[in-house]
Amino acid sequence: MRTRNAIAYIFGTLLTGFGDKVLFIAAGIWVRELTGSNASAGLTFFFYIAPSMVVGPLAGLIVDRFPRRWVLITANALSTLSLLGLIGVHGASDIWRIYLVILIYGALATVSSAAGVGLRTTVFDPEQFGSVNGLLSTVSEGLRLVVPLIGAGLFVLAGAMAVITVDIGTYILAIGLFLFIRVEEQHEASTPQHWRVQALAGVRHIVATPLLRRLAWAVTVLLCTVGFFETAMFAVATNGLRRSAAFVGVFIAFQGVGAIIGGVATAQIMRKVGELKTAALGMVTVALGSGIVLVGVQPHSLSALVIVCGGTILLGVGITLLLVSVNTAIQRSTPNRLMGRVDAAFNVIFNGVQSVSIALGAGLVALVGFDIPIVLIALSALIGTVMLGYRTPAMEPAQE
Repeated sequence: MRTRNAIAYIFGTLLTGFGDKVLFIAAGIWVRELTGSNASAGLTFFFYIAPSMVVGPLAGLIVDRFPRRWVLITANALSTLSLLGLIGVHGASDIWRIYLVILIYGALATVSSAAGVGLRTTVFDPEQFGSVNGLLSTVSEGLRLVVPLIGAGLFVLAGAMAVITVDIGTYILAIGLFLFIRVEEQHEASTPQHWRVQALAGVRHIVATPLLRRLAWAVTVLLCTVGFFETAMFAVATNGLRRSAAFVGVFIAFQGVGAIIGGVATAQIMRKVGELKTAALGMVTVALGSGIVLVGVQPHSLSALVIVCGGTILLGVGITLLLVSVNTAIQRSTPNRLMGRVDAAFNVIFNGVQSVSIALGAGLVALVGFDIPIVLIALSALIGTVMLGYRTPAMEPAQE
């Protein structure tokens, strides 16, 4: 935070993150209010995440081909303009406009995410990557504790247009901050290769790099089951603890506390043991947290509630340790010219697998309850730990 570039990048990134979270919460409430359908409200998440699986490789190619600062600024400007499409939405017949805007918004978020990660490797020195990733994760998770209340409260008190105005304002401020960044960027020159070959260069780099390949496989194994939590925690609250479904918000808050703890600790842990062992520690912590949640479930018991909340804190710590270490490993093991495509490839893989696991989890919990899904999460985390610990590859520095 000692340079203009660092200050502009960090605060610009946090502003867009704040605006995104406020809009996302309000959009789901808005759709639910207009249609009366929980399923329709849930589709807002689908329309936001779906573009990352489709346009991710192309977004990575764009980020690596053009100056990332201008790609980031342009994507944010287009996101701001897309929000104008929400003006005039009044009834259920206009829901398609909300979905369309969220779809465009999600596609542009995929581009800006890849551009932001690529620009981060230019703004900061390699030894700062872990600290920056930890800081951004810590503040982002801290926002998760208050933004849902802000987004929902603003929507209830002032309406959808107030939420849209706030989101537009955060993006305009962020664009102004990104314009202050001054860096010399290197990007890949045009080649005669087909665009599909170039777009898949990120996947080829992951496969060819032992560290990234190991992380990708291990995290994918965990993500095959971790989406079960989306439904299982509702069952833990209602069927296990005999509380209301709204009590899940308490679990989310405690998980956010754990994520903040993990974000603060990750950089120091990585400096001592490296990214791979930090990721393995995150896996073990997820397995431990899952086990504690399962053991602690007892109806109408205050001690059980304390135990379950403690388990969710560990889940937040473990997931953050894992994600921050993976992001840092990507940045340190990837040539700058490929950064956008590698980050996009990881996002496509992870978002796709997690989306499927969320859908499978909903069906599994309905059939067998929450016990078996949580056990499967713990087992997959332990399998991932073994995958990360077996014949540990050395850190491979990025080569230009």
